[in-house]
Amino acid sequence: MRRAASWLSTLALVLFAAVPTHSEPADAPESQERVAALLRALSDPDPGVRGAAGKALREMGPGARDAVPWLVQALDDPHPGVRAGAAAGLGGIGPDARDAVPALARTLGDPHRFPRSWAAMALYDIGPEAAPAAPALVAMLARDRENLRGRSWCASALPRVEAEPELAVPALIAALGDSSEEVRAVAVLSLEIYLERAPEAATQALPALVRSLHDSHWKVRGNAACALGEAGAEGGWLVSDLVVALSDPAPYVRGCAAGGLGELGPVAARAAGDLRRAAEDGDAHVRERARRALARISG
Repeated sequence: MRRAASWLSTLALVLFAAVPTHSEPADAPESQERVAALLRALSDPDPGVRGAAGKALREMGPGARDAVPWLVQALDDPHPGVRAGAAAGLGGIGPDARDAVPALARTLGDPHRFPRSWAAMALYDIGPEAAPAAPALVAMLARDRENLRGRSWCASALPRVEAEPELAVPALIAALGDSSEEVRAVAVLSLEIYLERAPEAATQALPALVRSLHDSHWKVRGNAACALGEAGAEGGWLVSDLVVALSDPAPYVRGCAAGGLGELGPVAARAAGDLRRAAEDGDAHVRERARRALARISG
C-alpha cells in the first residue's frame, strides 16, 4: 500500500509539472522548470513514472525540445511502457524532434506493439523531417499483423512524411486488402493525397480504389468514392462506377459518390440525370453534394 501511495504521489507530481498555463510561452522559465522536472522523472526507478513522464512531455509540445536526447535514450528502456511514453513525448515535440527520426524508425520494429504504435504516430507528428523513416513505415504497415492501430498510423504517416510515391503508393494499395476496415479506410485517404500531389505516379491506384467501392465497410466505400474524384478530367472511365455508388445504402457513400462525380468535372456530364435524382435524396448531405456536383459538371 505504501508503495502504491508513493507511486501515485510521484505520478501526480509528474502530471502536474506537465500542465502549463494558457498564457505561458513555451520558453518561459516556468515551462522550462516543468521540463526539467519531467527530465528528472525520466530517471525515476519506477517504470510507471518514467513512462508517464514521457507522455507528460508530449503535452509540453515544442517547448520540450531540450528533452529530445533524453527521450531518444528512453526508447531503449527495458520496459515497453517507458519506450511508448518516450515515443509519445517525441511526437508531441513535433518537427523539432527531427534528430530522433532514426531511433523512432528502429522503434517501429520494437517487440511490443505499444512502442511501435507511438513511434508511428510520432513520425506522423514530426512530418516531412521524418521522410528517412518511410521504408520502416512501409515495412511495419505490411508486417505488423497484430497491431491494427499501428498499421493505421503507418498508413496515415506515409503522405505526412512525404514518402516518395514510388515507395508509398504500392504499399497503400496492398493495405486496401487489410483485415481491418480502419486500416483500409486510412489507406484510401492517403492514396487520395497522393492522387492529388503526384497523379502520374499514383494513377496505378485507381483500379484498386474502384474495387474498394464494393468494400464491406461503408467508410471505406465512401472514402474511395471521394478519392476517385482526384482523377479529374482523366477519370471519364470512372463515371459508371461512381453512378452505381450513388445508390449505396449508406448516405456517406452516396454523398461521397456525388462529390467524386463533381470533382471529375465536365467528363461526368453523362451522370447529370443520376445526380438530379440524388439531389432529391432523403439525406440532406447527399442532396447538397449532388447539387454542387451538378453545378461543377455543367461548368
